[in-house]
Amino acid sequence: MTTYDEQIISILAKAGPRGMSVKKIGMQVYNLNCTLFFTPDFKEIHKYVQQFLVRNSKHPQSLVSKTQWGIYKLNPNSAQARQLAIDFRNKENENTMEHEEEEDQRKDSPDLSLSLFDDCF
Repeated sequence: MTTYDEQIISILAKAGPRGMSVKKIGMQVYNLNCTLFFTPDFKEIHKYVQQFLVRNSKHPQSLVSKTQWGIYKLNPNSAQARQLAIDFRNKENENTMEHEEEEDQRKDSPDLSLSLFDDCF
């Protein structure tokens, strides 16, 4: 699976049952891949997203389903989509747990940093 494929699936997992338009998915993928030193072509990304969604929404058991014209969501009837949704939820839970642990460690340790403005007044 390529990076774009994983990003598209992740975006659709976060979008939930309402789904998201091709243009919005394309913008999300574009924003995920823009860096200070590299800016991808939006037209190419949009075309890739569109082809990926059409290719993966042809059958009733496909990974993606079309809700209405131009709006796609993860197919709840697809075993692969259910597994991916579970995987993405677990990753999000792990990230939030790690973030909470870091905050707890910061709260427990006293602030030993020096103030820059103590001697000014």
